[in-house]
Amino acid sequence: MDYLIRMVNYEEIDNAFSLIWNTFSEFVAPDYSPEGIKTFRREFIESKDFKERFNNGKQIMYGAYSEERLLGVISVSDKGNISCLFVDKEYHRRGIASMLFSHLVSILKEKRIETIALKASPYALPFYHAIGFKDIDKQQD
Repeated sequence: MDYLIRMVNYEEIDNAFSLIWNTFSEFVAPDYSPEGIKTFRREFIESKDFKERFNNGKQIMYGAYSEERLLGVISVSDKGNISCLFVDKEYHRRGIASMLFSHLVSILKEKRIETIALKASPYALPFYHAIGFKDIDKQQD
């Protein structure tokens, strides 16, 4: 199957947040405390600040699409901090996360951003380790 990687438009952000929340709830939330889940929802999903940063270009989000269906997203700040990488559960293990990450790396190289940082969930750690990330701190709730 062919996937198109492109920037998520502001009009699509709520659809992206829906995909993120649904995937987070099923695969990531079980490893978090109730307070950690509330914090994620408050500071990311419901954050007006995130949408403002997205709207003014300080936060960029790319999506993987099949036709018009959004299958996965990756978001990064203008400083190289990845804030999310989520793929719809129906499309796990099809290389979409790797494609999104590779696309993001090429964009960051063009912008001369040499360091990429992120906070990964226990569920995502094997993926990040497989693509070369190293742990520099312990897990937080």
